[in-house]
This record gives sequence, structure tokens and C-alpha cells, in this order.
Amino acid sequence: MKHLMLGALLAGYATLVNAEDSQNMRTFLFIGTSNSAAWEMQIANPGDRAASVKGGIEALGGELLSYYWGLGNGKNYITVSLPDDPTFIQAFYFSRLGDGLLDDYQMIELMSSADMAEALSRVPEIKAQDDLK
Repeated sequence: MKHLMLGALLAGYATLVNAEDSQNMRTFLFIGTSNSAAWEMQIANPGDRAASVKGGIEALGGELLSYYWGLGNGKNYITVSLPDDPTFIQAFYFSRLGDGLLDDYQMIELMSSADMAEALSRVPEIKAQDDLK
């Protein structure tokens, strides 16, 4: 039920995301720790949670890249591409905090190795600006 409500919330927000925003995507890793209520719900209704999440993310102009469970720690690891819109990304993150199913929830922005190389090449530029202060 909570997954359906999240999907409806996310789908409703999709109208605010325009085509231009979906051209520039950012990639995130979400790590969630389900609480006992979430585990009870999942045991009572087993299913591929990735399938229920995918539709809502796509309706927002995003893409579900992967959905994994950590064997041994019970955490879920979800990677998504989202439109480059900081307030939208924060709203996406906050949308899961109030559903009462997670004890812990992290959002980590991921960058490609090529983007990291570009960032590292700009370090001297940043240091030079710091030296001017």
C-alpha cells in the first residue's frame, strides 16, 4: 500500500519535470534499512520491489538503474538517474522519509570515472583561487 502511495505521489510530481530537465541527469545511490513493519509487509506480500519502483521513477523522467538487497545486512541498494533539478532531487529523497518503513536512509550522488578525472583536473584551479584570498 505504501509503495502504491509513493508511486502515486511520484507520478503526480512528474508534471513538474519538463523535457529539458530530463536531458541532464544525475545518478544517485539510495541505501535503505527497512524496519520490522516493512519486513512484515514484504514477507506477507513477497514480490519484486524493483518492478513497483520503476514505474514511479520513470513517470518522473528518471530511470531505475538497479535495485539490490544486501544479503546479510538486509539493506536495499537502489541506483537511479534523476533529472538535474536540486529541489526535485531533495523532494524525491524526502518522499521516503515519512512512509514509516525505513530505520535509516542515505542518498549518495555518484559520478563516473570520467567526471572524477575532470573534477581532479580542476583542483589546481580551485587551489589557485584559495591562494588569492
